[in-house]
Amino acid sequence: MSGTVTQNSTAASSGAKPKARRFTIGRWLLHELPYIAMLVAGLSGVLLHLPVSYWLVLVPAFGLITILAGWRSFPTALGRLNHMWTQVLSWSALVFAIYVLYSSGTQVTLLNANANPLVIMTLVALGTFIAGVQARLWQTCAVGIVLFLAVPSITLIHQSALLLVGLSVVIVIVGGFTWSVTERRQ
Repeated sequence: MSGTVTQNSTAASSGAKPKARRFTIGRWLLHELPYIAMLVAGLSGVLLHLPVSYWLVLVPAFGLITILAGWRSFPTALGRLNHMWTQVLSWSALVFAIYVLYSSGTQVTLLNANANPLVIMTLVALGTFIAGVQARLWQTCAVGIVLFLAVPSITLIHQSALLLVGLSVVIVIVGGFTWSVTERRQ
């Protein structure tokens, strides 16, 4: 024990600084990469109007990420086993719900083609948030919240695109009418 004290005092007296772990963007990015990938994959599915099969593959991938990321939150083997089965059952229920909603022609009668990805993303956002709560992962909860908030934002973007086109048409018509009136006066 006294050897440790003398080593520390020798290092301090020689001016050598202990090696501190430096925070780097690369380390942070590597740690947060699964959550960033979840966000990008979820938003891409909606923005690109990808088919239901994409979501049926994506949801188990989200489940696997949640299981692996939440593994360290449970120190005991029983806690980890419970965590794994809870996640497997939750994500399986979500896959089953998506399958039931979009199998046997129900999507044609229930929703239009533009609403389908938004409905699926709402379900995935809810599942992601709940999985984050169960796994004690704030990052997964945050991914679920961002995906959920993206649904009305994407809807607004789609509506505003139509509004902008309509507004452009009105401006062109009013501009053309004004131009023709001024040309006749001259």
